Amino acid sequence: MQRVIILLSAVVASALAKCPNLPALEEFDSTQYTGLWYEIARYPLIGELGETCAQANYTLQGDGSIRLENRGKKPDGSMDSIMGTATAKDPAHPAELTLVFDEGFRGSYNVIRTDYTQSALVYSCGSVVGFRLEYAWILARSPQLEQSVVEAYKKLLADAGSNSEKLSMTPQDCGSYF
Repeated sequence: MQRVIILLSAVVASALAKCPNLPALEEFDSTQYTGLWYEIARYPLIGELGETCAQANYTLQGDGSIRLENRGKKPDGSMDSIMGTATAKDPAHPAELTLVFDEGFRGSYNVIRTDYTQSALVYSCGSVVGFRLEYAWILARSPQLEQSVVEAYKKLLADAGSNSEKLSMTPQDCGSYF
């Protein structure tokens, strides 16, 4: 009986750890992607708990990397800011980026969809001790985004096996921070 429980636990843990198949764009123009983006929705992220008005400004660097600065308003009203650099892991997959923050920690940043002028869906997934860690962001060039676009991105996430119900809307009532 104990072996059965251990086997079932291992199966459940490996299922939890498997990331959905959400491939990044095959073609990606980092020049068009740069500029100001407003966070419309996100999966829970410890560093952004309770944060509103999250925005990102991306700048193309001479070496082809993208310099980013994220700003947001903490629950106590103070400003939160973090900077980093995103670089394509492989030039053959330009929308699969490795993000290294100035504080030293790193992550992946995969652009799943974008039209460059209105919206983008960014996704990252990894496995830690048998558990899947997912991050998703819906971004827009303005503080609001049509609900139909949000729903289309949620469906894309859900159809791939991600729990899009985890998305929480990010209030954008502060104006631009950049």
